Amino acid sequence: MVAAMLKALPAAFIWILAQPLSAAITPAPLFQDGAVLQRDKPVPVWGRTEAGGKVTVSFAGQTKTTTADGAGRWLVELAPLATSAEGRPMKIQGDGSQEIELKDIVVGEVWLGSGQSNMQWSIAQTRKEDQDAAAAGPVPLLRLFDVPRTLSHSRNETVDASWKPATPETARTFSAVGYFFGRRLAEELKVPIGIIHSSWGGSRIEPWWAEEGLAGIPELDAVRKDRLAKSPGFPEYDKPFRRFVGETETWAKNAAQALDAGLPTPAMPIAPELLQLGHNQETGTYQAMIHPLVPFALRGFLWYQGESNNGEGMLYATKKLALIQGWRQQFRAAEAPFLFVQLAPYQYGPQRDKDLPGIWWAQQETLKIPHTGMAVINDIGNPKDIHPGNKSEVARRLSLWALADTYGRKDLVKSGPLFRAYKVTDRGIAIAFHHSGGGLVSRDGKPLSHFEIAGPDGIYQPAEAAISADGKSLLLTSAAVPKPDRARFAWSQIAEPNLMNREGLPAAAFNTHWPVDPTLGKKVSGGKAHQSSHPNTHGWDLGLTDGNWGNAAPACYATSEAPEFPKTVTIDLGSPQTLHAVIYGTPEIGATKTVAISLSTDGNEFSEVGRNDFPAKQAARAEARFAPRPARYIRATFLGNHPQQDNFTANFGFLSEIEAYAP
Repeated sequence: MVAAMLKALPAAFIWILAQPLSAAITPAPLFQDGAVLQRDKPVPVWGRTEAGGKVTVSFAGQTKTTTADGAGRWLVELAPLATSAEGRPMKIQGDGSQEIELKDIVVGEVWLGSGQSNMQWSIAQTRKEDQDAAAAGPVPLLRLFDVPRTLSHSRNETVDASWKPATPETARTFSAVGYFFGRRLAEELKVPIGIIHSSWGGSRIEPWWAEEGLAGIPELDAVRKDRLAKSPGFPEYDKPFRRFVGETETWAKNAAQALDAGLPTPAMPIAPELLQLGHNQETGTYQAMIHPLVPFALRGFLWYQGESNNGEGMLYATKKLALIQGWRQQFRAAEAPFLFVQLAPYQYGPQRDKDLPGIWWAQQETLKIPHTGMAVINDIGNPKDIHPGNKSEVARRLSLWALADTYGRKDLVKSGPLFRAYKVTDRGIAIAFHHSGGGLVSRDGKPLSHFEIAGPDGIYQPAEAAISADGKSLLLTSAAVPKPDRARFAWSQIAEPNLMNREGLPAAAFNTHWPVDPTLGKKVSGGKAHQSSHPNTHGWDLGLTDGNWGNAAPACYATSEAPEFPKTVTIDLGSPQTLHAVIYGTPEIGATKTVAISLSTDGNEFSEVGRNDFPAKQAARAEARFAPRPARYIRATFLGNHPQQDNFTANFGFLSEIEAYAP
């Protein structure tokens, strides 16, 4: 019984119970021989001792004293420290306990690197050139702290790791991106650099969240409430858990009495539910691999993750905001730089070709968060290998952002071209960029690749790209698109485009009309439910509002093959919305021809706002634009079909998608 109850208790609580009543002083795990402390910022130093015990910390001419709280936790804060490559001792003394002396403490710059396998990938797993560079000799100013991979439901206070000098031996098993980033900073800044590495291959972003980071994000409010109710250490979980403990104690007495009387025992109380534990689940890596480091003073964060969240589109940008907010809050560093790597091209499967471009754009949108930076690597990846081997160049591109923004180097171009704006002209579509540097060029001297333009129908055609005379913009044209209104670049998971700036940094993918058409406003129909007058019974009654203009189930919608017409499908927005446009289209299959779009506020009286005759055997789209009006229901009515075109009877009504927009 006791064992079962202890198993249900949060791990941190059990750890507290296990401490001796007069525990010696135990500094937090980052305070060890050879540590690197952050310069020019207040430096928290903390640990454990007996409850109420006094603790004195002395370092670099400062002496700070504090009293441990009722749980034995103590923390002092050293005033900002000046840079020092000279190893000095830190002394920690408690009431009547033996003095602890930590040796060889230096002061410089500290960065934390995290993510999944491309951050975890060690020097030993990189290309030969990177292995040779790391094996050439030690980096005297660089020190490494490697957090082991482990999980916990509760927030841990310790990890089994230590500071090590950057030698060929220690670097070999350390994060290659972290090592080369730290090495570059050490070479450029000439100060001690500490790199903390804490990552896990295959991990999703969610288990790295600090729950505090989800606060104030409306899209994640329901997720936040659910997580708090399942996370030990928060009142939303701890209060029902305490109730469960009381109920269990009562149950134990009643069960014992029932057994003694030879009666059936009552049902055991059920413990509050926990989040799913796992590096690729809901929780566990922050609690075990990041929280033990909090609130160590550091300069910033490196992040290389996203493969395991590929397919989530702009939701990933929202999740990343939660990550950044949470880490900055926990480390008491509201403006800490957060530098990340945009994913490299990779073949996830033909059916997922646009998933990776979607997350590329979500990553670029993260740059709207202050003090962030993104390394673009679509020129050094391998679509057949999810782990690009050239990790030293990945790290160099991250370091450009750090050197330029964090350390004030004005002589650097920190990024390749990033989409800024587009303009439709009588000659084509003009594209302007941020970070064009010394001018736009082709990396291989060949015509610029992977540009496409389309008209309002959204049917993209390859486009020619001409660089402007000043090298700062492009003009896109295509004889197949006489009236272009949108453009995209490298919008495929295996795209390896050749546009870069003269500094050799590649351009990032973009789409002028994804996820939102800038001329349409906010899409309000995404994921909304629909009901058909003639439901399909072959697995095609989905896909109408999933954001995917597909040609097959489940991304494409169809009615049944019943011969009677007209047929309808009606979308319920859930509440009245002010609409001014509906975009709808047919796939390249079937025989659908005439479709009308109508709106209603009550689901009974509908008013037609658009009608279109679609071509046979060709994917096409149509727009219904109208003066803003309130509506809750959007109805598509199938009025007539072409003769049968393929193996689908002409009685099916097909639609790739319906999108409704508010101004």
